[in-house]
Parts: sequence; structure tokens; C-alpha cells
Amino acid sequence: MNEETELKPPSTSPPLPRRDSRFTPGAMLTDRFRIVALLGKGGMGEVYRAEDIKLGQQVALKFLPIAVAADAAKLERLYREVRLGRQVSHPNVCRVYDVMEWEGHHFISMEYIDGEDLASLLRRIGKLPPDKALDIARDLCAGLAAAHSLGIIHRDLKPANVMIDGRGSARITDFGLAAIADDPAHREEIAGTPAYMAPEQISGGETTVRTDLYALGLILYEMFTGKRLSAGSRPHSLSHEVKDIDPAVQRVILRCLEERAESRPPSIHTVIAALPGGDPLQAAVDAGETPSPEMVAAAGETGELRPAVAWALIIAVILLILLNAALSQRTMLYGRVSLPKKPDALAERGRDILAEAGYTQRPADTAFNLGWNNDYFNRARKRAENLDNVRPSPVVFYYRESPHELLAETTERRVSPIDPPMTLSRMANVELDASGRLIRFAVVPPQVEDPPAQPKRVDWSRLIAETGIDATTLRPVRPGWRAPVDSDEKSAWEGRYREQPDVTVRIETASHHGRPVWLSVIPPWQAVDRPFAGLPTITKATQVITAVIGMVTLVAAIFVARRNLRRSRGDRKGAWRLALVILALVLFTRLLRVDHVWDLGDEAELLGQLISEAVLAACASWILYIGLEPYFRRRWPRMLIGWTRLFAGSLRDPMVGRDVLMGALTGCTSAIVWKLAILAPPWFGLPAASPV
Repeated sequence: MNEETELKPPSTSPPLPRRDSRFTPGAMLTDRFRIVALLGKGGMGEVYRAEDIKLGQQVALKFLPIAVAADAAKLERLYREVRLGRQVSHPNVCRVYDVMEWEGHHFISMEYIDGEDLASLLRRIGKLPPDKALDIARDLCAGLAAAHSLGIIHRDLKPANVMIDGRGSARITDFGLAAIADDPAHREEIAGTPAYMAPEQISGGETTVRTDLYALGLILYEMFTGKRLSAGSRPHSLSHEVKDIDPAVQRVILRCLEERAESRPPSIHTVIAALPGGDPLQAAVDAGETPSPEMVAAAGETGELRPAVAWALIIAVILLILLNAALSQRTMLYGRVSLPKKPDALAERGRDILAEAGYTQRPADTAFNLGWNNDYFNRARKRAENLDNVRPSPVVFYYRESPHELLAETTERRVSPIDPPMTLSRMANVELDASGRLIRFAVVPPQVEDPPAQPKRVDWSRLIAETGIDATTLRPVRPGWRAPVDSDEKSAWEGRYREQPDVTVRIETASHHGRPVWLSVIPPWQAVDRPFAGLPTITKATQVITAVIGMVTLVAAIFVARRNLRRSRGDRKGAWRLALVILALVLFTRLLRVDHVWDLGDEAELLGQLISEAVLAACASWILYIGLEPYFRRRWPRMLIGWTRLFAGSLRDPMVGRDVLMGALTGCTSAIVWKLAILAPPWFGLPAASPV
């Protein structure tokens, strides 16, 4: 237990030496501090006013009692006071400088506050004027909020540990019994001044920030009533003590004095917001400080919308979603081409073409999907508005089959025309347009095969007929394209589609031992060494620049996040919740998008990669959130009120609903602007933009 230490205000006349003081005025310590006067003495030690000769400043020196100076526990308490006190930097908290030793005397150097402690002031004048009491209450709450934001519980908050400086501002002092909220070593330690201890402190229970709120309630009771509340009693009303007390102040005091800790306000920010005229968020911004996430969530804004406004926003969002759907038909790739055949029918069509080419063996695995030829959108001089009229179609349906399971190897983990690579014998790929016309196919020939004595020549007419090219326009030409699979004979023709007689295309073919292994319809806009369908060309310079930017961003984010954590400004709880959400979303969406396999070993490897990607995304989001969120919270905290309440679990909060509506409205509007930018160029005589 702690005894009260009364810090007497310095007198305006020269101080007189006291018989019971350890040092006389004028005594020099460590060739730096000159003792001026004894300020106070109690069970926790002596406090002297001194002059720092090196800096020319007045300081306060707190010494342990001589009888306990050699007590290791008392020394550790002194060091703890310095460790915790130096972390709290706030105008309403007394600054702690350092801990020193001189000739066996251990002492703390701290800020000298020229004023009077609150206990002495209350004994001298009784209750404070309501306005002054409210000002001091706000100061105490602000200082306590600064400590609680760092996870520090004072545990010995009382009028004797509150100084009123010369300007009338309150300053919290003496963190000798303070503890870290998450430190289990002090959870059941009985410490404090009995008259200001919460019930859970007296019984040896767990101390939390609500323990300090109980002591705060006792101090507020004394300030507004002029009386000290007797131990074990709890008032049900203050109006019988003070007739003119503000009802809001009375509610705050009574809530802080609840016997059960869970019935008290959840945080000091709730107390600040409940005090008359309290706006802790604005006060923190004006002071140039970073408000804590709890302070942001407890801001007074409700975010409630009038029913007419809320319904107008909901209707606007619905209309914008419908407009987006209509614009998507003209701007998105799937809206620019018709799909007369279902995917299953096109897959069966691909299987029939392979059978017609002589490959009738049943495959072990198949896969199919839609893709597109990016070269058309990058190289075609006159892109058609209706892609149904383009031959061969830049939108392709590909069908893959293999004698073994198809396990994609790229990061997308989706089977494509070249993923997995065409390396196994009898692997096949067939690409069709939306109507089932053949665009290209390739089959890997056997790795080991005895060549026939007289291989027959391949009759390509039946397969060329599957492309839809007019047979009367065919003209043999010299082969010029390399086949993607092994072959021993090539042929090539030029021809035209009936629907597009002004465009000449090439048909390149290859066979192996008399069996077709490759056919490709090559339009004029086809690039050489193009990437596989659906991905734009990425140059090495772009890859290097992207990698450098990503690495620099990551290093900078780690550096900033580390600095925010060291300054206790990062919202760890919010960062963890965001990381868990990102982890779940990334893992869930990737599990839905990838092509799974039946082989347990391969599937386990695939799941391991997906989990690692999700963990990496979660870690990156955690680092970025810790690095960036405190800066937004410091400069634009009101923008984060809804976000912070959402992460605090207040899903039904009106501001959360309002922000969701505004976010949906903004997102739909930006999507419409983006799609109009695709549609607009032809309106002004400019080339049409590529569909998305």
C-alpha cells in the first residue's frame, strides 16, 4: 500500500531549512544540482526543488527514503517510474527526465511545476467552482488518456499526485506504482493508496484502465462537492451535496464509481466525450498529437442520416449498379462477343476435332476456359466494335487434355493454353471461337516411336474446313512459322473467310510421322513470340522497375512501421484484424479461382502455395497499416471514425452504415467514369479503346 505524499507549494519567501530534511538549501549534488527547498515528504520519499546548473533550469528531485534506499524492490519501483514516466509526453503529465545516484542516494530528476497539489488546494478552499473543476477534469482526462494509449495504468491516481501549475492546468505526477496493462506480473499486485483504490485493487483482482477511472471518479467527486467519499460508500446522486452540479458531470462521476469494473466507462475517451463540451479528438488534433484509435472510435459524431437521405443514397447506389451493368455490355470483353454455344458444347467440339485428327484415346484430365488474343487489341489498326465479325476471333475458347492431371505452374495456378507446358506425350490444346470454328490446335507426339516405312501424307482439307475458311481462296505458300511441337513435315496456305473477304490469313500446319500435330490460323495482326492468351507483354525494364518500386516501398513501410511501433502510435489491434480479414479473403478467393487436382501430393503443394500467398498478403497489409494509418489518424481522424468503429465490432453503428453507403456510391461512380472513358473516344473521332 502507498501513503499519501503531500507536495507543499513553494513559498514566495526564501525557504527555511527543516530539521527533518535530508539536504539543506544550497547543497550541491553531482556537481550539477543545487538544492533550493524541500517541497514534500511522505512514505514514498522526499521531493526537493533544485536548480540544474548546467541547463539553468528549475527541476524537482525525488529521493527514496534513506531507510529503504537499499531495498531492491523500492529501487525497481523507482526505475519503473522513470521507464514508464518517460514514455508519456503530454502537457498534462509531469515530465520525467532521468534516474541518478549520489553517495548512495537514489533520486529522479523531473519537471518542476511551480504550483500546488490538488489535495492541498481542496483542503484550503473546499470544492472548486464548477467551471474550474470542469477544466481540471478535462486536463486529468487528457493526461490519463496519454498514459492509457501507451498501455500504462497509473494505479495511484489521487489529489496528492495532481499538481495545479501557475496557469491553473492540472498535471499528473508520480508513476511509481504504474504498470503495463498487458504485463501479468502486476495484475494481482495490491498497490495504491487505500482511500483511492478501486474495489478490484483492494481485493487483489486484475487492474485495468477502468481501475484508474474509479480513482478519477473519486477525485471528481471531491472537486465538485468539496468532500471526500468515505471508503466502501457509493453515492446514488450528487444533487443532495451540490445543488448546481451539471447532470452530465453527475452521470460521469456515478458511472466511474460503479463497484463492478465492467459497469464503468470502457475507456477514458468515453469519459471525455461524456463531459460537457468535451471533444477529445479535436483537442488532440489541435495539440498536434496522434489520437488513439479508441479516441477516434469514441468521437461524438453519430453519422445518422435522415430517412429521406438514406433512402436516396440506397436508390442511387442501386441505379448506378444497373447503369454499370448496362455499360459493361459495351466496355467489358464478355459483352462485346456473343457466346452462342455453351462451354460444355465447345469442349465436346474440341474433343471431336482431336478425334477427327486421329487422337481417340481417352484423356486422364481435361480443362477448358475462355481467353483472348491480346495482339488484336494492341496491333490491329482498325478494331471492330463487334468482335463477332472478326476472323479469326480474338476471343478464344481453349480446351486442354492430358494423359496425366493438368497442374498449372504459374502463380495464377489456372490451366491455360501453355500452362502446364506442352511436354508430355499426347498432351493436346484446341482453341475455338465462340461458334466452334477451329483457330489452332497442337498435340505432343510420342517421345519414342518407330517411324513408319512409308508415312502417309496428311489430308489437311478436313481440318481446314473446321476453321471456316473458304476452300476456294486457298493458295499454297512456303511455311514460315515454327511449330510449337516436334514435327517432320510442314505445309502452309493463304486464304480468306467468307465473312471477311478483304483480310488474308495464313494457315500453318505440321505433322509428325503422318499424323497432324499442329494447325494455326494466323491473322495479319498476330505478333511474333507473343505471350500466351490473356496477358499483355511485360518488358524486362517494366519488370525491373516494378521490382525496385516494390522493394523500396516494402523497406520504407517496414522502417515507418517500426518507428510507429517504437513510439506506440501504431494501431496493433486494428492491424491484426485487417490482416486476418485479408488472409481470409485472399485464401478464399484463391481457393475458388485455382484449378485443383485429385493427386493429394500435388494438391497439398498447391494449398501450401495459396496459404503462403495469403500469409504474405496479410503480413504486407499489417506492415502498411501500421506504417500509414497513424498518419491518417493524426491529420484526418474524423475520416477514420466509421472505419475504426467497424474494426471495433460496431457493425450496427449508424456511421458505419453511412460510410458503407458513401463508399458504394463512390465506387459505382468511379466505375462508370472509367467505362465512359472507354466508350468516349469514338464520340470525338478518336480510335476506340480496348475493352476490359
